[in-house]
Amino acid sequence: MSLLDGLANIKPGILSMKSIVHGGKHYYFQSSNTLVDFSTSVNPLGPSPRVKEVIVRSIDAIVAEYPDNSTRRFRRVAAEYIGVDDSCIVAGNGSSELIYLIADAFLARDDRVLIIEPTFSEYERASLKNSAKVEHIMLEFTFKDEHQSILAERMNGTRLIFICNPNNPTGSVIEKKTMLRVVEEAYNRGVMVLLDECFMEFSSIDCSLARHVEEFNNLIVLRSLTKAFGLAGLRLGYCLANSKLAGVLADAKVPWSVNALAEVAGVEALNDREHIERSKAILTRERDYMHDRLEEVGYSPSRSSVNFFLVRIPDGMNSTTLRDKLLHKGMLVRDCSNFYGLEDGRYIRIAPRLRTDNELLIDAMEDVLDEYGRC
Repeated sequence: MSLLDGLANIKPGILSMKSIVHGGKHYYFQSSNTLVDFSTSVNPLGPSPRVKEVIVRSIDAIVAEYPDNSTRRFRRVAAEYIGVDDSCIVAGNGSSELIYLIADAFLARDDRVLIIEPTFSEYERASLKNSAKVEHIMLEFTFKDEHQSILAERMNGTRLIFICNPNNPTGSVIEKKTMLRVVEEAYNRGVMVLLDECFMEFSSIDCSLARHVEEFNNLIVLRSLTKAFGLAGLRLGYCLANSKLAGVLADAKVPWSVNALAEVAGVEALNDREHIERSKAILTRERDYMHDRLEEVGYSPSRSSVNFFLVRIPDGMNSTTLRDKLLHKGMLVRDCSNFYGLEDGRYIRIAPRLRTDNELLIDAMEDVLDEYGRC
C-alpha cells in the first residue's frame, strides 16, 4: 500500500489541521538551555517545595506500579479545593487532553462551533479534528454588553462554545454575572459551553463558574495545574461537569493518562494554598511593574487581570522580528501573530518573571527600540 493510500483513509478534519507553535523555549533548540523564557505563563517560582518533597518520597514506591486510573486521591482534593462533589471531577494529562476529549465527545462532522477570539488555538484544532465547522467571534480585548447580544444571536444551531476566562492571550476577564447570563442563554438553547478557567488562580477578579456545574448541565469548566501550580512538565489538569456527564467523560478518556507522579504532585500542590497566594502576590506586583516600565520605554502594554499581558509594538516594527531580536539577546517572548485576529504582527505576549529577569527584558526591549530609531 502506498503512503497516499494510507492518507486517503484519514479523516478530512485531521488532514485539515495545521501544526501550531505555542510558547516555550523547546522550539528553539540551539539556545534553549540559556534562554530566559517570558513566553509561557507558568509560575516562575516553580511548584511548591512540598511538591518536590513528595515526589522524592514517593518515586520508588509508585514508578513501577500502574497509576490509579480513577485518580481518586486527586479528585477528592480537587473537589475540596473547588467546593464540589468529587463525582464532578475528571482529571487529565493537562487541560489540552480534556479539550480534545470534550470535542471528541460532542462534535461530529459539520457540527457548528463558536470560539470567542482571540484565544487559545487548541479549541479550533480539537474541533477541526472532528470535522466540525468553526465560526470565530472576534471580541477584541474586552467582553461588552453588545458582545453578549452578538453571541446570543449566533447560538442557534451551535453544538459547542469555547470561552476562555480569564482569556489567553489578552488577560481580560468576563465578569461572573455576565458569564452566568451567557451560560444560561446557551442552556436555554441546548448549547454546550466549555469554559476554560486555567488562569483563574492568577486572576485578580473572582469570575469562576466552577461551582455552578451541577446547576447547568450544559457547562464544563476547565482547570489546570500547569500554570499557577508550576507542574507543566508533569501534565495535569481537570475539568468539572455535572456528575452524570463527568462520569461519561471519565469512561471515554484514554486509560492511565494521568501518571502516578502527576497525581501525588497535584494533591500536594492543591493543598499548599500559601504557595499559590504568595506566587500571585509577587506576580501581580511584577506584572504591574513591567506594564508601567514598558509604557515609559515606548511600548503599549494592555491591562491584564492575570500573570501575562499583551504588548502592542510601535509602528514600523513586527512581532516576529522583535521576538527574533530578543532571542539574540537571550530572551524569549510570545509572538502572537499566529493567534486568530492578531495576524497583523502587532502584538507580543509577556509573562513576567522575577524582578532581575524582568529588568533585563525591559532593557533589551528598550535597546531594540533604539536600534529601530537609528535605522
